Order: sequence, then C-alpha cells, then structure tokens
Amino acid sequence: MAIVTPFFFLLVFGLVEFARMVMVQQALTNAAREGSRVAALATTTNQLDVDTTVRNFLSSSISNAASSSIVTVTTNPASFGSLTSGTPITTTVSVNYSDVSWIPATFLGSAVLKGQATMIRE
Repeated sequence: MAIVTPFFFLLVFGLVEFARMVMVQQALTNAAREGSRVAALATTTNQLDVDTTVRNFLSSSISNAASSSIVTVTTNPASFGSLTSGTPITTTVSVNYSDVSWIPATFLGSAVLKGQATMIRE
C-alpha cells in the first residue's frame, strides 16, 4: 500500500490536470467562435465589442477572464470600420496554462492555450 499509493495519487492528479487543460482549451475555442460571430456582424465597428463578448463567455470557465494580463483577445484585422462584406475576420483567444491551472506545480509548465475562429463579415 505504501508503495502504490503515491503513484496512484500522482496518476489521479495528472488526470485531473490534463482534463482541466482540455476543458480550458475547449472554452477558449468556443469563446473565439462567439467573438468571431460578433466581429462578423455589419453593425460591429470596434474590437471592444468582441473583447467584451469573449470575456463574458469565458467568465464561467476562467475566474479571472476579465484581466487582460491573463486572457489575450486579438482580431485580424483589428479595425472593422472599413471592412467590406465577405472579408474573413479571425479571432484568437490565448491564455498561459499556469494562470488557469488548479495545481500550483504543473507538469504542463509554460504551455500557452489558444482558441481561434474565422468567420466572414456580413
């Protein structure tokens, strides 16, 4: 029992940490889709609307999603004012895994998780 228990707990915590990474990755991808939907609307004229939508979506998964030092939201192109219909807009959402990990000493180290989505401007 004394030999097996440490390995068992290491395995369990590793599984929990990996599952958390997959959950955050999926949340970032879904948030990027939501941001791209807003960016694709003809009525959206600035990136602040996209940024607010992404951060509101992520607030249920990442407790400090409102912090711009934790979650980075970028759109390409960055300006929506002169875009014509049919222009692709890409939204990228990224976070350092160490900022969202539940276990302080992570085995994933300095991994950066990203979610990306591209949609066509209306």
